Amino acid sequence: MPSTELESCPHVVLWGVAKPPNAPSSSGFCQKLETFLRFSGISYDVGETVPMKAPKGKVPFADIKHNNNTVTVPDSHFIIRYLIENGLIKDPDAVAGLTPAQKGESRAWQAYIEEVLYSAIVRDRWYMDENYAVTADEIFGSMAWPLRPMISWFFRRKVMNSIWNAGMGRHSQEEVQSLQKEAFEALEARMSGHLYFHDSEQPTSIDLIVYGFLANTLATNGNPYWADMVLKSPTLLTFTKRMTTLLFPEYELLLRRIEETNILN
Repeated sequence: MPSTELESCPHVVLWGVAKPPNAPSSSGFCQKLETFLRFSGISYDVGETVPMKAPKGKVPFADIKHNNNTVTVPDSHFIIRYLIENGLIKDPDAVAGLTPAQKGESRAWQAYIEEVLYSAIVRDRWYMDENYAVTADEIFGSMAWPLRPMISWFFRRKVMNSIWNAGMGRHSQEEVQSLQKEAFEALEARMSGHLYFHDSEQPTSIDLIVYGFLANTLATNGNPYWADMVLKSPTLLTFTKRMTTLLFPEYELLLRRIEETNILN
């Protein structure tokens, strides 16, 4: 292939937190973005960084190479929008022929999942001591002593401050878990009897978003309250298994966790 043609091929470097091999990211937003990239078929790599080095102080951000230029775009939502608007990936909603009302419903569910549900789950991971111990070991367990406790303490303080400032940290544990239960019941009811969210022949944007956060939250033992509900739901487990098999068959531990529930047998 001529060098000019090679240079014109778009390529994305997804910068996020350290990602375990053959497993979902410990960041729901990093996993959401990688799900879109994998589904789109665009060439991409995953790079490791820390939020302090990101343009907006949070991950993910992406270096997008196209037309012999590299553009850095922060935030999963705006990365996906940039890729679609510049013709680098197809819009799943346009391909599926979603109506404006369906697109609006998808956007509302995206906001609910990202701003309420995931925020409540992250609060569980970092505010509750027993969950934090698991989360810190999963994320920082490979670091050498004494760096590990210092780094995990720093990140815990940063995440807790962020959650407090966003409002979720001001709720009681009972209130936060009630928000998770409400979201679980709503999502299970909405997905029940549907192959995909809008009965399309293939996933749309909201399917990719829902899957990204389900994969993220089922790949950790740091959010047991939420995971226990999902692991008892044939509807959500069937969806997660279908999407994992389609997009990330290398996530063997996630698939095994689903199979070990014996709910789908």
